[in-house]
Amino acid sequence: MGFANVWYSHPRKHGQGSRCCRACSNRHGLIRKYGLNICRQCFREYANDIGFKKVFGLSNVLHAPSECQHHFE
Repeated sequence: MGFANVWYSHPRKHGQGSRCCRACSNRHGLIRKYGLNICRQCFREYANDIGFKKVFGLSNVLHAPSECQHHFE
């Protein structure tokens, strides 16, 4: 058994080495939330296809204008 056969022969059942992006097989920057298992670069590319939408003006959504009036007076 040569060195090439021994290298990376340890079983990868859990940990960072066991997971990879389903689109490009990259192991870095993996988004596992909601079972996506996709790297952040591919997520930016395929987010619209998956169904994610950007939300602009998030601070306006969190606070109604009537609640913010006392901050500006």
